[in-house]
Amino acid sequence: MKVIAIANQKGGVGKTTTACNLAAGLAIRGYNTLLIDLDSQCNTTVTYLDQEIIKTTLADVLVGHHTRPPLIEATYQTHIEGLDIVPSHIRLAMIERTVAIEEQYRLKDCLDSLVDYEFVIIDCPPSLGMTLTQALLASTHVLVPVAAQYYPLEGVVDLTSTINATKRPNPNLAVLGYLLTYFDARNKICGEALNKLQEMFGVAVFETIIRTNVKLQTAPAFRKTIYEHAPGSHGSEDYDSLSEEVINRLSMKAKLKAVKE
Repeated sequence: MKVIAIANQKGGVGKTTTACNLAAGLAIRGYNTLLIDLDSQCNTTVTYLDQEIIKTTLADVLVGHHTRPPLIEATYQTHIEGLDIVPSHIRLAMIERTVAIEEQYRLKDCLDSLVDYEFVIIDCPPSLGMTLTQALLASTHVLVPVAAQYYPLEGVVDLTSTINATKRPNPNLAVLGYLLTYFDARNKICGEALNKLQEMFGVAVFETIIRTNVKLQTAPAFRKTIYEHAPGSHGSEDYDSLSEEVINRLSMKAKLKAVKE
């Protein structure tokens, strides 16, 4: 099972968009995929689920010292065949108060019990803290979205330091790649950001670039992935390409199947 944390401590870099559409792209290709919303803002959750049907959330599973339900009780099917989701809740912010070492491994312990999934995609919060630490301790890989701007590149260095520090208790953790987002070929700054990212991380930078596309912003309002909302858009093409590149980097064979209407 490949567990991929989508992480960047800076907000507004396309982290949730990447988590939602990469998870769908993998499921469409025939992989049983679990999408975990670890961000207390719940944006991934509302993209896929009606709030009224949610009875148990990831907060119930991870927060508190009393009896907690198993992860399966907080797992819901989405309308995409092969894609399930674990919804978030604002109480997840309480993870930042985690002190005991065993609390930091709660997510890892939950995922270690799973047998039905080939991929787990974790949408991490935009911060460097105990919530991100839980995700990194539970993950096999990290995918880092980076907006094609100047300032987002600065924070990547801090995130890289956090990833390297986590490799001590989790030596299997590896950077899957750095993904440039919000790219506009007409903008000189975007080109400079791409050159800088490649200079910093070389072949670790994905060949796929996520271009600026309004359909990526409107799709969540319809509770749809970009593949359903605008299948002919640049956004759909780019995330389709990313899904293929992720599978290739992990040396896994794809079995493409149709999106369920």
